[in-house]
Amino acid sequence: MKIIILSPNADVLFNPELKSKLESSGEVVYVKDIKPISEVSELYQGDEERILAIDPDFSNWKVENSDLEKIPNLTGVCLQTTSFSWIDIDFLKNKNIPVMNLRGFSSEAVAEWAFLMALNVARKIPLVSQKGWKYNYSDHTGIELKGRTAGVIGLGSIGARIAELCSAFGMNVVYWSKNSRDDRFKYVELEELMKVSDVILPAVAQNEDTKSLISDEMLNSMKDKAIFVSIVHKIYNHELLLKLVKDGKIYGYANEEEDTRTPELSGNIWTGLQLGWCTEESMSRNAVQWVESIINASRKEYPTKVN
Repeated sequence: MKIIILSPNADVLFNPELKSKLESSGEVVYVKDIKPISEVSELYQGDEERILAIDPDFSNWKVENSDLEKIPNLTGVCLQTTSFSWIDIDFLKNKNIPVMNLRGFSSEAVAEWAFLMALNVARKIPLVSQKGWKYNYSDHTGIELKGRTAGVIGLGSIGARIAELCSAFGMNVVYWSKNSRDDRFKYVELEELMKVSDVILPAVAQNEDTKSLISDEMLNSMKDKAIFVSIVHKIYNHELLLKLVKDGKIYGYANEEEDTRTPELSGNIWTGLQLGWCTEESMSRNAVQWVESIINASRKEYPTKVN
């Protein structure tokens, strides 16, 4: 079995113990220098069975079908992420090639990040920053979250942990979820959640099913003191939220951007890079899970198959 690992971060991710485990499962080839996948000669040489393990940073979060179909004797693809939208899983399913993802390694990190975002907006840190960190208590008086209502949209591993953190801070928690139910918190319909919540925290997966999940009508129904905290993208109207903050219709908005912060934003808007998943602990869990996924695939076992 040949295991080809495409990752510019391999030396950071894999300690000697993890490398030893991989080497016990087959011939391991590390490709660390980023190049077009079509130019990774190691993928296409020989006729032995092989596994592709790929870090999205290697391919800029996109894998072309034309590159995949040329790989001989490909028996499995092991992604380094929970997200699998950056590879065509249906194309590979039609070729009987399983695709595995990783699950839950960053739930704690992302949940804490979301709550950090909410706290920053509640205490008007964006406004303090925009004013050069000058002391002005009359303009920068924030609000306390204890006793307010948190509305969590989606109660998977991340959403459930966000709900736990909100509850621990003394907030009342309501939630909407398509499938999950949790008796610790109160279930409400999505439209109701948008109306009654003081802090709204979407935590659903980003895919075609959730695209535009939150309508403009729902956004316009929010309380005038509402805070909208987004760790998910493309499920709502970003521009409308910016306008609602600018017009004083809601208290504030926190979100992430893919590449760089937008310096010209004004108002109580917290915006930063997509670093919610990135902690020492989550990176360690990521590496361990990725190695487990690769070893499982070498045994023709696919417990986290997504196709």
